[in-house]
Amino acid sequence: MRILFFIESLYRGGKERRAVELMHFLKQQNDIEVILVLTEDKIYYQSFLDLGIPIVILKRKRIKYDPSLFIKFYKCCRQYNPDLIHAWGKMTVFYAIPAKLIRRIPLISSMISDSVGRYARFSFDSFFFNIGIFLSDVILSNSKSGLSAYKIKTPKAKVILNGVNLERFQGKFDTISIREEFGISSEFILIMVASFTGYKDYDLFIETARETAKLRGDTTFLGVGDGPEWTRIQKRVKDENIKNVILTGMRDDIESLIAASDIGLLCTFNEGISNSIIEYMALGKPVISTDMTGGSKEIIINGETGFCVERSTEEVVAHIVMLLNNKSLRLTMGIKGKNRINYQFSIGRMGDEFLTVYKDILSAKSRK
Repeated sequence: MRILFFIESLYRGGKERRAVELMHFLKQQNDIEVILVLTEDKIYYQSFLDLGIPIVILKRKRIKYDPSLFIKFYKCCRQYNPDLIHAWGKMTVFYAIPAKLIRRIPLISSMISDSVGRYARFSFDSFFFNIGIFLSDVILSNSKSGLSAYKIKTPKAKVILNGVNLERFQGKFDTISIREEFGISSEFILIMVASFTGYKDYDLFIETARETAKLRGDTTFLGVGDGPEWTRIQKRVKDENIKNVILTGMRDDIESLIAASDIGLLCTFNEGISNSIIEYMALGKPVISTDMTGGSKEIIINGETGFCVERSTEEVVAHIVMLLNNKSLRLTMGIKGKNRINYQFSIGRMGDEFLTVYKDILSAKSRK
């Protein structure tokens, strides 16, 4: 089976990480060949480069919608003759349509990874998205809430939850060095791993840190990531003299940072399936998320592995204090969360589900 993956880049992001994890899984299968097609030469994941998967770069012109990619991608399909096209975004699905129709290659779309339903009804984005939905053979989302948000009710739609390589979370982590590096002397560390964008609520994160500090002086809040909002949030921390917040910037040692922490936070407006929450739980940390209507509730068992709470400072602080005051509850939630990830969110489970989709679609094609 030859699968042509089509994604804009392998830069940092949940969708990109999921694609990389899947390619790791597929590389281990004897009867599967993967070719990766990108429209940008950004590859953040060194582990992917180590796989030796062929990479084709179809350089996009400096315009948002580049019609030349229809022809470039079609020629790529003619050269490699894939059995399946697996496209990982609204525009890559759209650019793959001529190859799908003319060469009759089944098209799988993974373009739903949030639960916002963010496209305006009458817009180019909505047009491209809906054409992709109509012409895809299978539509994949990583959450039920994502399909609901985009009002996708077709039988072609399926949910495959994120999977992670559990080996990342095994072994011992040098938590003492983390504390020494950042000069942390407080008893407790609370961490939020998320991009600094308008989709994440870092304002609530620092407000929570400030209000928690008024109640107790034993906490440090780590904000891990970067993005267009980083400078503004850093300025706010400085201007408001919030002493228990450290913004680390982008880091490659996420596992060590989480291992050194006591509680995982996700202050957000809405989520699909959050890799950060999965990582917190995989390392045995209780979670507090402000995503009550999105995909977080498909990971967190509320009250057992963590809490999904209203997006308010008071609610987040109250649950932080509850966990900090109850070590037994923290540990119990952490253990239950780790067990849940091990059984429900492994890369093996995710890979097997994708493999089933691939085989089913090729079997259906052969019967026609």
